[in-house]
Amino acid sequence: MSQTTKRKNSRWKALSALSLGYFLVMADQAIVPVITPHLPAGVGDSVWITSIYLLFTVVPMLVTGRLGDRVGQRCMYLLGLAVYLVGMALAAGSSSFSVLIIARAIQGLGAAAFLPQAFGVIGRVFPAETRGPAYAVWGVVGSVGSLIGPVFAGAVVDGAGWRATFVAQVAFGIVALGLAFAWVPRLSTTPARIDAPSVIVSLLGLGGVVYGIQYGSWAAVIVGTLALLVFFWLQRSGGDQALLPLGLFANRNFTLGSVGIAAMGFAVAAQFIPIMYWLQDGRGVDAVTAGLLTVPMSIVALILTPFVGEAADRVDPKVLGAIGFATMTASMVWAWWIMSTGGSVWWMIGITALKGVGSAFIWAPNAATTMRTIPEHMAGAASGAYNTVRQVGSVVGVAIIGGAMSAWLPNLGVEQATADTMLIMAAVMFVGLVASFFFRSDIQPRNR
Repeated sequence: MSQTTKRKNSRWKALSALSLGYFLVMADQAIVPVITPHLPAGVGDSVWITSIYLLFTVVPMLVTGRLGDRVGQRCMYLLGLAVYLVGMALAAGSSSFSVLIIARAIQGLGAAAFLPQAFGVIGRVFPAETRGPAYAVWGVVGSVGSLIGPVFAGAVVDGAGWRATFVAQVAFGIVALGLAFAWVPRLSTTPARIDAPSVIVSLLGLGGVVYGIQYGSWAAVIVGTLALLVFFWLQRSGGDQALLPLGLFANRNFTLGSVGIAAMGFAVAAQFIPIMYWLQDGRGVDAVTAGLLTVPMSIVALILTPFVGEAADRVDPKVLGAIGFATMTASMVWAWWIMSTGGSVWWMIGITALKGVGSAFIWAPNAATTMRTIPEHMAGAASGAYNTVRQVGSVVGVAIIGGAMSAWLPNLGVEQATADTMLIMAAVMFVGLVASFFFRSDIQPRNR
């Protein structure tokens, strides 16, 4: 076997191992909304299973990206995945809801450590001409995780209980960790400064805002907002070493794309929480059927994403963005109508399929438009900022939707309370739609 063939094989082995880790995360994110109604807690507390995970994922992510440069991306990936599995094992054996919350926080820390490394390793081991297909494989594997997760959760939770879903994921994760240890290569490292004050202040800020929204504490919101203002001041004085370089937002498409991805993060993280409560608690649908009703979204997105991703380099971003956000807005309004008027649960097949169309027209095109004009020396910082903004949107989305459900349930009942949260998400998607209208077209003609 030639050296060239060996290098190619080693690249694809590394990609396979990294993709399994991403599959695990995406499957888990799809599993949790299905098992949430079965947890030993009320609606307001149960939502913290998702929000605490997102909080502990988003806050350290900029730091863990820098740590990957400093101590090695392979090292950070293995450490992060190991921590993630420890949290998952703790969740599987949790004896109380408090322990489960701690377990999800540990999972979040692990995810924050290993997810940024995967993208970096793929970009370094694959040459430019094969990097696109590699990222496509990584994304498709994640989509398959989102597809399988709800069905798996529905089947397991009815027969063996919600803890069994975590047990099965631990077993799969051990395999993923072993393959990563064997196949992910050691890569060179570079010095990187870690801005500890910014990390601490961002944690206080995001934690205060999310806690305040979830539990209706204006004091926490105010304290969190003040901490975030201090964080942004620290970033302004940090220059290129800042965790979040504010100069990125002088780029029009980066700013608009960040607004769009924050809106998408808000909706994607929160949308199935009220839908699952409506299906299972409001309409008496079993967990298996509820999980199956979400499958059309993943199937449609899986089919359309390769074609839309190709179009992202040829079609005006205003067009693709408008289609995506308009479709997502329409799906939220349609869901509100069906859920509030006692419509058949089978309408969810069409609703989730429409969500799949919107997802396909947002994820890849929005990312391509946002990152296309970023200077090469700012690409790493821009990628970290973009993903952090998305995760912040997710944290806020889960907190607001969970808080709204908790506040509205006593007076409105399950069906109307869950339905009305869809209007909140429709409004957020409309903000993304408006932002997409202002994209500057930067499509360059292809060389033939």
